[in-house]
Amino acid sequence: MTEFKWPYRIAISDINYGGHMGNDRSLSLFHEARIAYLNSIECSEKDIGDGYGIIMKDAYIDFLAEIFHGDQLEIHVHLGEIKGLLFNLEYQVFRAADHKWVLKGRTGILAFDYQKGKVVRTPSSFFQKIKDKYGH
Repeated sequence: MTEFKWPYRIAISDINYGGHMGNDRSLSLFHEARIAYLNSIECSEKDIGDGYGIIMKDAYIDFLAEIFHGDQLEIHVHLGEIKGLLFNLEYQVFRAADHKWVLKGRTGILAFDYQKGKVVRTPSSFFQKIKDKYGH
């Protein structure tokens, strides 16, 4: 199974008054990684197929270690549980220097028809693209 990996170097703007990455930056990190993941299967947040985009319903973050300015991270993204209309994208974040697992989380995602302003069933073609590329 191939896994999506996305590199990110911690910028000074990611650091809070405690001298480490601020908790609010975690969702931004997941967001950037999600965009790269979607791009890797020729999708975007506004177009996952059939004219639909996505919205985030919920998020979970687990802080495992401090992250500091200049740390080079590797974010792994993969499709998690699919339950009804909701599917999860899961994130595992490792520090490259010591291969330490520093952060993990997930976002609950729904397909969304922006024209009609409502949640819709995720197109099967979207999941097929993930399966074809990453074997999930």
